[in-house]
Amino acid sequence: MRKKMFYFLAVMALAVGMFAAHAQSTVATVPEGMINFSLPHGTTTYLSLPLTNNSTCSDTVSAVTTNTISVDDAPVPLTTSLATPATPYFVKFLSGSESGRVMLITGNTSSTLTLDTTDNNTGDAIALTTTNFSVQVGDAFEIFPGDTLASVFGAGTAQSPLLLTGGANIIFSDTLTFYTSAGAPATTYYFNTTNGYWQQYGSQANANNVIIYPYAAFCVTLRGSHPDTTLVRGGRVTPVPALTKLIGNGTIYSSTQYPVDVTLSQLQFGSNWVTGADVLSSDTISVWNAGLRHFDTFYQEADSTWRKYPDAVTDQSNFTITAGAVITIAKREAVTDDTGAYLTSALPYSLN
Repeated sequence: MRKKMFYFLAVMALAVGMFAAHAQSTVATVPEGMINFSLPHGTTTYLSLPLTNNSTCSDTVSAVTTNTISVDDAPVPLTTSLATPATPYFVKFLSGSESGRVMLITGNTSSTLTLDTTDNNTGDAIALTTTNFSVQVGDAFEIFPGDTLASVFGAGTAQSPLLLTGGANIIFSDTLTFYTSAGAPATTYYFNTTNGYWQQYGSQANANNVIIYPYAAFCVTLRGSHPDTTLVRGGRVTPVPALTKLIGNGTIYSSTQYPVDVTLSQLQFGSNWVTGADVLSSDTISVWNAGLRHFDTFYQEADSTWRKYPDAVTDQSNFTITAGAVITIAKREAVTDDTGAYLTSALPYSLN
């Protein structure tokens, strides 16, 4: 992946390489920034969007069910519809057992939010009231607007021009491919210039409002005859450690969720992460190698050092996963409980 730059717009701009070189850099507030991705023609670029839109509301939970949270503010704060197709909204928990978990809002009243507890990655719902992993009264959360195909890549109008090149069919068009629930086939979209909207390959339905989930993995393919372009995204870094949902005996496509470079040694996945003497007995992370056009696979030994398959000798703990890179995570063992279905890793920066 050829990424140009990331910089904070807090007090000064910091190049992503400068920021990543100091793993525990400190910033005074939750910073906003921009990240640019170069999209060269004639190739496929894997990426994720590590910045989210700014928070529109922060609050604490006053009541919880298996898939809803409520607040008891007076006056009630949730007066806007948060579940319309063209403008998705998400909840991120900022404290408690589910801190870092991000879920789509599927409905709301003035004081209650209904959440999609499948979290997109796996298709397996985990209730908010799960034993040892439950949301509690007093847990903090924030609400932020999400993105769609049209909001990120354009709707083909003067107000929202296309970033990619469309065509009368997929053969002549640039494409976007998304990786969603584990085990489900990837879905590919292109902008149909005849119909005037985005559509999924094999369907004529308008796909402008298809959601691009926060931190999700996808790839962009530009035809060889089309011009290079750059995807520029602004937004906000995550203020809490990432929490990634996974499955046992399976693989998910994901990202670090951080807009800075992260070394393998900084990924501290906890006791649920299986280490081992070789790639067949360990959980693994694979990172897209843009130069060689494949995923490189890494596993962690019992002493916490990392190896890259098939080299069982060289310590790869300082290998860098660049900001916005796509990774896959494979669990070699079945997840025995819902609590174990999540991996967390510490923030690669600190917030005061």
